[in-house]
Amino acid sequence: MIDHFLVFSDNKSVIRFIVPENTTLNQSIEVMHFHQALHSIGADQFYLFENKVEEIIVAINKGSLSSIDDTVIAQRLNAQLSIHIQDDEMKASMTVTGAYGGQPLRGPAIITALTENRILKGIQKESLKTLLLKSKDLASGETYSKVIAIGREAIPGQDTLFEALVPNVKERILQPQETDDGHVDMRNLGEVISVKKNTPLMKRIPATQGVNGKTITGKIVIATPGNDSPFQLYSGSSLSPNNPELLISDIDGTPLIHKAGVGIDNLLTLKSVNATTGHVSFEGSIFVQEDIESGMKVTATGSITVGGFIENAEVTAKHDITVMNGIIGRPVHDDDNLTCVLKAEGSITSKLAQNAYLMAHNDIHITLHANHCLVESLGSIYVLDKTERNGTISGGSLTANGSIKTANLGIEGGAYTKVHAFHNFNEQKENLHSLQKHLDDVSAQVVKIAQINIERQSPELAEKILRSKEKSTQDLQVIKSKLAKEQIIFNANLKDNHVFVTNKIFPRVDVQFNTEHLVTKREYSPSKISYSGYDIDIEPVMTKKKS
Repeated sequence: MIDHFLVFSDNKSVIRFIVPENTTLNQSIEVMHFHQALHSIGADQFYLFENKVEEIIVAINKGSLSSIDDTVIAQRLNAQLSIHIQDDEMKASMTVTGAYGGQPLRGPAIITALTENRILKGIQKESLKTLLLKSKDLASGETYSKVIAIGREAIPGQDTLFEALVPNVKERILQPQETDDGHVDMRNLGEVISVKKNTPLMKRIPATQGVNGKTITGKIVIATPGNDSPFQLYSGSSLSPNNPELLISDIDGTPLIHKAGVGIDNLLTLKSVNATTGHVSFEGSIFVQEDIESGMKVTATGSITVGGFIENAEVTAKHDITVMNGIIGRPVHDDDNLTCVLKAEGSITSKLAQNAYLMAHNDIHITLHANHCLVESLGSIYVLDKTERNGTISGGSLTANGSIKTANLGIEGGAYTKVHAFHNFNEQKENLHSLQKHLDDVSAQVVKIAQINIERQSPELAEKILRSKEKSTQDLQVIKSKLAKEQIIFNANLKDNHVFVTNKIFPRVDVQFNTEHLVTKREYSPSKISYSGYDIDIEPVMTKKKS
């Protein structure tokens, strides 16, 4: 009906609506008639300017054809492309829009777009090939997008690493080593816990600067360098004269491995401690090859390592206590003191403990079970082996400033069991309140000083007021910084210091946080028991079994 109004341009790329002289249109025209007309002249794939078509329809209906003469209504368009670059210039994607009767995407158009957008690095050539091929199959107006350039992220530097070159006796306890014939010698710890003078103890791997990255436009992304830390020097060890990145032992003795250094203690080696040896007190570390027997007292200013059992004895160490086989005391009535007592200012490690009192300033790690024990740690308590499948807390009471983790909490039909994690919650909370009150007091002091009209004061008093103001302002910043740091630590402890059970929680377990208690009345599958600061929450967790 309107076919004869549509005229191709000379190069067949544009279609105009041409109105011949003395022409009238009395029929109602709709958009569909233009689509039909384009199809009839072989231009149905052209891009139709629908806004122009609407203008033409309105003009026809008004009878004012002269105003729409020579209007471009359709055009042949090649495939179009657009590029989106992320704000950080680390990634760019390209979108191709299918051609309207024109040519699919061409290589030169891609190169031009990359150049105009200054995309120089990380160009994904295979993605560009895919876009070229895909553009041939796209319907008119259909879009297809793909990432075509990826920047190189900066690689942060590695912090200083400290690698111990001598075995850690605690790790030996947790996982005894096999002998050449395939057996496990449960008492052969001599090579593990003693070193000779000049033995290499630990090497320091300096921090690295990291590797700079580069954006897709070629800008350098500066890597964050690692934190560099020196050795911490402890008694009995020193830097090697030939290698400043190596610690060596100054004396024969037992190594005390720390995060960034190793100390060496004098070592006293005993076959066992019993009535024939008497009580033992030593300035240094003690290695008992077999057992510490009932009624004995052993004290050391270093660490104490026992190849067998500690039974009904009192053992005190300035550093760590490590027991190869177990810690065993006699059952006692509720009001009586336990007969087997271990106290360490470091950590305590053992395979098992029963009817014993254990107190450590650092973590306590028991691999098999803690039965009817009183256990206190200023760190965390783990009754768990490396597979996280074994380890049982049953009966007794365990208290930790940190977290408590075990495979089984309580025992079926067993004794009442108490665990108390994040024991110093109230202490930390009171510390925050105290800092906040101090901050409020100093803030009030600063405001009070600021209200003084210095110009009305004598020069001497004005100077004194200014010094007081400066000091109060400095104090305010120090307290703010300390409060912010303590708040971060407190929030992290509140998040991390929970009771985590990898297998099962049984009834008759009293879980305590602060003054709140949760007493279990049924069995639970693997769970995390946490404290919000107000309520205790127990939630199931998925545990990944370690092989």
